[in-house]
Amino acid sequence: MSRKALKAQSLRPLLEAVQSDAARVVAPVEEAGKRLFRPVETVEAITFEEGNTAWSFKEFLFPRTETLFHYRLKSAGVELAEPALSEGETVIFGARPCDAASVALLDAVFAPGGRKMPDGRVEPDDPFYPRRRAQTTIIGVSCAEPGPACFCTAVGLSPTGTLGSDVLLTRVGEEYLVEASTEKGERFLEQYAQFLTETEATKSEVTAAAEAKIRRTDPVRIDLDAPLPELFKSARLEEMARACLGCGACAFICPTCHCFDIADEGNAVSGSRCKFWDSCGQACFTMHTSGHNPRPNQPSRYRNRLLHKLRYIPERFGVHGCVGCGRCALTCPVDMDIYEVARAVEDERETRL
Repeated sequence: MSRKALKAQSLRPLLEAVQSDAARVVAPVEEAGKRLFRPVETVEAITFEEGNTAWSFKEFLFPRTETLFHYRLKSAGVELAEPALSEGETVIFGARPCDAASVALLDAVFAPGGRKMPDGRVEPDDPFYPRRRAQTTIIGVSCAEPGPACFCTAVGLSPTGTLGSDVLLTRVGEEYLVEASTEKGERFLEQYAQFLTETEATKSEVTAAAEAKIRRTDPVRIDLDAPLPELFKSARLEEMARACLGCGACAFICPTCHCFDIADEGNAVSGSRCKFWDSCGQACFTMHTSGHNPRPNQPSRYRNRLLHKLRYIPERFGVHGCVGCGRCALTCPVDMDIYEVARAVEDERETRL
């Protein structure tokens, strides 16, 4: 992994150079009182303030809605046409390490690269995600001021972690430590070498200072060896999950949630088949055509969300399904907090042992 230095006053000139080269730059902006990731036309539009965005950059890799194909009924049969895909490099700037880390899970789900299922079947890549991912460079910025809801260290991450970023910038005094953690990142450092200098600086003190500001540090996990029937009968989980409204807000602002549905939109002769975000916490997500729902109430749906993130995903993919950004706790209208629920479930289980 290459390490360089970038003087603080050179950050804007560097981004201006990136802006002139890339087809699209996506970065945090202030919009309607919120900090959001948006495509920017100028570097002046970017906000460099500390703190996380209202939601992550996930939608630029996994869009909220996406056309899979267009169809038209003709006398000779059905005519299918692929959608036009965007071309050119996208640079995402300003991703905090928690958001960048979520890409490891999105990659595992949408670009498994021929991973085999337990029954021997090979999981195919999503038809569009790998192309979009290959065209995207992620420039992360370390988090110096974790918020009150943050708990990235509780899920094994760090406010200065490089996971998911091609390039990570960490402010150290009057300069940024620039780390390339992928081949794409190495090429970025070579392309913009005129802005960079050699350095012996480290980020250890910055990391320690940022981690010391995180208030919620107890490990968040569901023991992978705990019998599932035992977890399904957790009285504490049942009690806490009754508060869930099933609104789906937590899923739609979560960096790692990747549930989707597919529907046809059109008329009697033509239309499009579309993929769009969905949430396993909503009542109709598992509703069968027969009317039967294997998750018939909100506690069972919230249980699935919790175990999916902290048990099923780590078991299947070897990565966490939660990156500790805390957005779900801040967004939930009834103050459901995955950190508090997971801790309560694990404490209950340890008490029984």
